[in-house]
Amino acid sequence: MIDFYTFGTFHGKRISIMLEETGLRYQVHKVDLATGEHKKADFLGINPSGRIPTIVDNDESNGLIVTQSAAILIYLAEKSGLFLPTERVAKTKVIEWLFFHATDISPSMFDSFFLKKRCEPAQPDAAGFLDQRIFELYQHFDNQLANNEFIGGNSYSIADIAIFPTITENETFFDAYPNIKRWYKQVGERDAVQLGMSIPN
Repeated sequence: MIDFYTFGTFHGKRISIMLEETGLRYQVHKVDLATGEHKKADFLGINPSGRIPTIVDNDESNGLIVTQSAAILIYLAEKSGLFLPTERVAKTKVIEWLFFHATDISPSMFDSFFLKKRCEPAQPDAAGFLDQRIFELYQHFDNQLANNEFIGGNSYSIADIAIFPTITENETFFDAYPNIKRWYKQVGERDAVQLGMSIPN
C-alpha cells in the first residue's frame, strides 16, 4: 500500500494519474496548502521540505519515502514496469522530456502565477516575459508532437503524465498548437487520467 500525500496542484495530479494508470494500491492523504498543513509537524516528519506530492511505499521495509514529482514518477514506473521504456535510447528520451518539463515549463508557470497573483505589488512585465517563454516551450512541444504520437515518442509514458496537468492550465491557447490539441484530447480521454485529475476532491 502506498500512502499518497497531495493537494489539488498539477504536481500532485500527475502522481494521482500515475497511480490510477498503474493500478497500484494507494491511499490519499490531503495536505491542505491553503491552511498550512504542509508546515505542521506531522507532515514535516514525513517530508522535512514540506512539499507535496510525497509518497510512502509501505511495501518496502520501514516505508520508503519518495518526494519530488519527477522522481516519484520514475519510481512508480520502475515499480510497476509501466510507462517507462527499458531500451536505453527510448528510456533516455522519455526522461529527457520529463525533465525538460520539470525544469522549464513547470517553474515558469509557477513564477508567472506568483508574479501576477501573489506578489505585492504585482509584476505584470516580469510575468509577461515568463508567459512568452511558456508559449515558446509550447511550440517546442507542438513540434515534437508533429512527428510523434506522444511526448517521449510513440508510446504513452511518464512524460505525458507529467505534462498533461500543466498543459490543462492553459488549454484556451490550444488553437495555436494543433498537435498539442490533438495530444491533449487523446490523453484526456483515458479513464485513469480523468480519475487522477479529480484527486483529491
